[in-house]
Amino acid sequence: MNRGDFQQLAEEHLRHAKALLDAGLYSGAYYMCGYVVECALKACVCRNRDYFEFPTRIESKNAWSHDFKTLMNVAELEPELDAARQADVVLDVNWKGVEVWEPDSRYKTHDQQEARALLEAISDPDHGVLSCIKRYW
Repeated sequence: MNRGDFQQLAEEHLRHAKALLDAGLYSGAYYMCGYVVECALKACVCRNRDYFEFPTRIESKNAWSHDFKTLMNVAELEPELDAARQADVVLDVNWKGVEVWEPDSRYKTHDQQEARALLEAISDPDHGVLSCIKRYW
């Protein structure tokens, strides 16, 4: 997989999350939202680390993480994202909403309000987490 693959997956997972939300499948929509952010950050890993192909697990175990903070560190983006959050209060609130996501969300039930809030935090065109990450992918 390469940077373009992860960019495409992030966009595709966003469409999946919206479709699941519209279908009333709130837990699935919530879970899928996390993968939008994960794939976007993995695209940044490829770009900022000059990987043509995503590293194997042997080369970089941390690059295969599902933890957003770990991925930001591997992509060397934490200072830029922290600065963006400090400059934009709404973006900071959106990031805080996204930071609660975890892979174990798949074992939990999430309601419409939770799923909608997470989707909006990611997809807001002006202050969303995805639009912020896209600056660096």
